[in-house]
Amino acid sequence: MEFEAGIIKFLQSNASNGWITTFQVISMFGSYLGFCIVFFIIFIKNKRLSFVFALTFAAACVFNYALKRVICRHRPFVDYAYIYNFGNEDGFSMPSGHSVCAGLFASFLIYHLFTQSNDILTRVVGSICMALLTVLIAFSRVMLGAHYLTDTIVGIIIGIIFAILAVCVYNICRRKIWKGARGGE
Repeated sequence: MEFEAGIIKFLQSNASNGWITTFQVISMFGSYLGFCIVFFIIFIKNKRLSFVFALTFAAACVFNYALKRVICRHRPFVDYAYIYNFGNEDGFSMPSGHSVCAGLFASFLIYHLFTQSNDILTRVVGSICMALLTVLIAFSRVMLGAHYLTDTIVGIIIGIIFAILAVCVYNICRRKIWKGARGGE
């Protein structure tokens, strides 16, 4: 953890007030603001997928909360007095809930993009943008002193796993249960 604390110390010591504010705003996209945006984007084209997305988001949040309680890892600013809590966080650190959401949001949007667009350039650019936003959200959590780097990596992985499982279940239901019904898509 010393190495990870050193990363945070380096980032915070080189950050201006403007950068801190910028990363606080970016961080918000890994929470309920991001959920609302992604839900709305998916809902416009695919109501059933948006419902699956909402259920997956809720399940991932509950899982993340439970995992934090099991692991009980302190936040960096608790263990190291030289790390500031620019994220105004409390509770436990591992895994990063914002990173779970970022991985989940990006995965669902990439899936949605690939099912809605046949244009390869749109798919590639959209996927790159989603990956970059995910990394930025995770980076913001580290820079704000809310999480260690490993918290964010584990969070992204959990979010992606939840999204993959949900999309698999969605596709099974779409093929076997909803078959020809087009009411929600």
